Amino acid sequence: MAVYRPRGTLARVIHAKFHNDNSLEDIDTRKWYCLSHELPPRFQAKFVPLEPDATTVSWLERTKALSANIWTHLWHALARSILQFFMTQTDINGFLKRGSMFILSEDQFRKLLVAGGFQPACGQEPVTLLDIGAGDGEISLRVANTVSELSGSAGLRVFATEASWTMRDRLKKLNFNVITEIDGLQNLELILCLNVLDRCFDSFKLLEDIHLALAPNGRAVVALVLPYMHYVETNTSHLPLRPLLENNGRQASFEEEAARFMELLENCGFRVEAWTKAPYLCEGDLHQSFYWLIDLIVVISKKTF
Repeated sequence: MAVYRPRGTLARVIHAKFHNDNSLEDIDTRKWYCLSHELPPRFQAKFVPLEPDATTVSWLERTKALSANIWTHLWHALARSILQFFMTQTDINGFLKRGSMFILSEDQFRKLLVAGGFQPACGQEPVTLLDIGAGDGEISLRVANTVSELSGSAGLRVFATEASWTMRDRLKKLNFNVITEIDGLQNLELILCLNVLDRCFDSFKLLEDIHLALAPNGRAVVALVLPYMHYVETNTSHLPLRPLLENNGRQASFEEEAARFMELLENCGFRVEAWTKAPYLCEGDLHQSFYWLIDLIVVISKKTF
């Protein structure tokens, strides 16, 4: 039987997207959260098992519906072809209001934070949350909702940093306090650093800044895509000052790299309180409905000596 081959360029793109999206339906999303084997006992004991919940499934269904609008994707493709000459990809995404990300739902963040010992102080002072590299604020908002629920009537102040000027504008519309440096912040109850360490020029300086800004009983949530691949958007070489994880010449498993990264965090003065594995999801485009990478998400505190 002859195989249908569309002739026009647009027809071929739509045909390819149809087949790509069909293949996405066959994915067992539960595997995104599963380990192939256990880590060393001191880390394995802190693992928080998760699975796709109703909010995650709803986000995937929403992005599938958005992806069905071919004309919007054509407009985005045309705009990117022009804007790429004077804007970074992140700036373009912010300008076009596309490419939103998803890691964990509110319930999943709550489970991870509680397992990690996060306990907002009860009192008159609002809880302070800092999100480093907050993007469009969608993930920040989910964590803020979780912290608000955990903190009760204490209130919440959200600070955010973001390198992209278009994303900063979107964060301001969410009434976040957008700042350029975190040096002046101290005794923060919760700091988020989600998928930033492998995108910044000096990851170790950023970890030092987090350690200085974190309250003695505070928690930081750090996410890193594995396998580790560093890419700095804002310099011409796209290389960091020094790599976060050394490449030993072979492809390591998720579990091996996860253990190495958590050991690095310990060497930087942190204690691993809880961790999990989850997908780092991104809205799709003209080629398929959504994309994903695999995240290691770790709740850490300051070591007490």
